[in-house]
Amino acid sequence: MNHTVLEPDPSGTFVGSSYAFASARDWARFGLLFLNDGVWNGERILPEGWVAYSSTPSPAAKLGEYGAQWWLNHGASGNPEIRKYPGLPSDASWADGFEEQYVMVIPSKKLVIVRLGVSHHGFDFAKLAVDIQKALPQ
Repeated sequence: MNHTVLEPDPSGTFVGSSYAFASARDWARFGLLFLNDGVWNGERILPEGWVAYSSTPSPAAKLGEYGAQWWLNHGASGNPEIRKYPGLPSDASWADGFEEQYVMVIPSKKLVIVRLGVSHHGFDFAKLAVDIQKALPQ
């Protein structure tokens, strides 16, 4: 990431969902790092197994909706059709930032989607992601 600034909150704590400022291309690079299992240009950046760990639902996530700092679309244990975004693949995961900014990774589609913008809780990101998938060659 070439144009990124990470700032702590007023207490000096780095917050994963806020205080990180980057260009859309840099957020896409972040998504590609996860899409490529923590490897960038042939070099392992993240510890082996970290991406799998972060995309594994927490035992407390009844709909398989949360891992380690990543939102997940896994679905309910035993019934994966009951999930946050039924129109998206169950392997979709995303970082959800301030004011509905997103970095979504869909490994089965080899796809990273970045959405920057301010919508004040009214933007339908799932529809955008479904529409992008439909626009891609099958």
